[in-house]
Amino acid sequence: MATQTFELTTTISADPPAVIDFLMDLSRHRGLHPYLVSAEVVATGSDDDGSWSDWRVVERPRLGPFRYSIRFPARMLRSSQTSMVGTVRAAPGCSLLTTTRASLVEGKTALTEITTVTAPRLVLGYMTAQARLAHARTYSLLPGQFAVGPGVPGGR
Repeated sequence: MATQTFELTTTISADPPAVIDFLMDLSRHRGLHPYLVSAEVVATGSDDDGSWSDWRVVERPRLGPFRYSIRFPARMLRSSQTSMVGTVRAAPGCSLLTTTRASLVEGKTALTEITTVTAPRLVLGYMTAQARLAHARTYSLLPGQFAVGPGVPGGR
C-alpha cells in the first residue's frame, strides 16, 4: 500500500461549529460533491473520541468518459465542536482519512481539511486525483451554503 496526502482550505461566513455540523451530515453534500448519489445513516453513537455516525454512501465517479457506481461505508467522527475526522473504505485496500478543523478568523470560519489516500500503487494516483477533484469542488461551493438567502442555512 502507498499513501498520498493533500490539503484544502476555504473561508466561510458562519460559526465554526455550524460548518462542522453541516459537514458531518453527508446527505447535505449532494449537489456539492460531484459524485455523491446518496448517503444514509446506518448507525450512530459516541465513545471517548467523540460522537460518530456510520454512513452507507453511493457515488458515481468517472473513469474517462465512463461513470460507474460504488457503494462504501464511511464514518464521520465529531472530535470536538470545531473538528471532525472522516474515514472511508472505498474498496478493499483503498481508504481515505480526512481531518477537518474549523477556526474563527476575523469573524469568519477558516476551514482546513487534510486528506490521506491509501491504496495500492497502481490505483493511488487515480484515487487521489478523484478525491482531490471531488473535495475541491465541495470546498469551492461550501461557502455558498452559508450565504444569506432562501434555501440555504443562513437564510432560513
